[in-house]
Amino acid sequence: MLRTKLLPLLAGVLLSTASYAADLTIAVQKVPDFLDPVLDNSNVNERIMWSLFNTLVTTDYRDGGKLKPGLATEWKILDAQTIEFKLRPGVKFHNGDDFNAKDVVFSFSPERTGQEKNGAKPVLSMPFLGGIDKVDVIDPLTVRIHMRTPDALIVQRFANYPAQILSRKGFEDAGSMEAYSKRPIGTGPYKLSDFNLGERVILQSFAGYWGEEKAAAGKVTFTVVPEASTRIAGLLSGQFDIVTELNPDNFQQIESSSNAAIVGGAVENIRGVVYDSTGSILSDPRIREALDLSIDREAIVKSLYNGKTEMPNGWQMKTFGAMYLADRPAPEFNPGKARELLKAAGYKGERISYRTMNAYYTNEIETAQILQGMWSAVGLNVQLDVKETWDQINEDTPDRAIFNASFTAYYPDPMGQFWRRFGTSSNWAASKIFVVDPEQASLGETLATSMDTDERRKVFAEMLDRFNSNPHGSALHLLTQFFGVNKTRLTLDTMPTNYLDLTTAGVQFK
Repeated sequence: MLRTKLLPLLAGVLLSTASYAADLTIAVQKVPDFLDPVLDNSNVNERIMWSLFNTLVTTDYRDGGKLKPGLATEWKILDAQTIEFKLRPGVKFHNGDDFNAKDVVFSFSPERTGQEKNGAKPVLSMPFLGGIDKVDVIDPLTVRIHMRTPDALIVQRFANYPAQILSRKGFEDAGSMEAYSKRPIGTGPYKLSDFNLGERVILQSFAGYWGEEKAAAGKVTFTVVPEASTRIAGLLSGQFDIVTELNPDNFQQIESSSNAAIVGGAVENIRGVVYDSTGSILSDPRIREALDLSIDREAIVKSLYNGKTEMPNGWQMKTFGAMYLADRPAPEFNPGKARELLKAAGYKGERISYRTMNAYYTNEIETAQILQGMWSAVGLNVQLDVKETWDQINEDTPDRAIFNASFTAYYPDPMGQFWRRFGTSSNWAASKIFVVDPEQASLGETLATSMDTDERRKVFAEMLDRFNSNPHGSALHLLTQFFGVNKTRLTLDTMPTNYLDLTTAGVQFK
């Protein structure tokens, strides 16, 4: 009798233990300010959005970036401006509602993408989705999307950020875009449980997820731990299962431990700096070109990354495929020419402000200090202004001149990286940080609308040449994403992207 009574109790204890063992705690340097992708284009948001949302088309980063069915089972390009999607039946949102064509219409509506008053911030979504003219509902599981102009990336736009599909009814129930951005409802393998701004984001596994790869953990907690040393200490003590934003200097401490390991590496993202060329001393392109020519990228990669990343051949990635210009030279290091340009520009040592945070990016302050030294060597008076938030970095004051940035290749094409960031629809152009000259703008229009690969390659090469002599930023190296993991509990299979896959394809518990 006693044995019979104990069995249900023991079963409950075992289930509770299994559920607890499957929880994940991830220490991050920051959590996003908003969870709706169109409101937060950041590395910290990307590592969470993969778990919450899906796109119509999926980019398979483990299979060379191939495009595969997502919330759409198939698609057909009707012409250069029109694409039709057949939607996946039986998909549930986190609130239990069925996914259908009306949710696609909402997700790409002017209200959500920022083209209407009181919608999202247009500076974030416009370079990606601003070309959408309208979305027609053909039937509950078929949509036809019309672009304003011919679009060379008419499929890719719906396979990555910020084309994640959100619930229309969830938005209506929330009452406002800002409220919905804190409690968005998607179709991903995890649903939102708690969002405490500046402190944590908690996700719960979603039992109704449609995909083959389910949530690996019962609960995932992203907790903010700004200092890398504190994150590492928590990993080694067993407090954290995964920690983010590590640099090679941390490797020996972690790899010499009995319970931790390093995973990750370079991702499809270029780490760089941006130059405010409209309201500061940097309005003279010769000074900006001198800044660019003074940078010894190889020295940065060797000294800070032990050679564990690289500098691509300009503003491009090998994943661009036919659009990759393989014979393009690496960025030039020529301090002598830099000095000549400064002399010609009449530069007399005026102070140039370089705004940086300490550790948003891996090795951020260390990189800033090295750059300051390289610029000083050619006579540039660059001074570091250390800030705590992006609002402080972006504050529009007369002294704003240089700040850090990253350049994710959201699409395997120059439109998804170089022109997205330095084009006429970029958030920086909208914020008047620089003005795109008319000839470059015309070339960019051809790059965006031409369906001829040879023509697009020639145009892209010309755009890069023009940018070299009138740069609005400098590429440094491929961004790295190194993680520390508790190897006694799990393995983590990372992707060459800022996204963090916490499904059973990415995380395996031991």
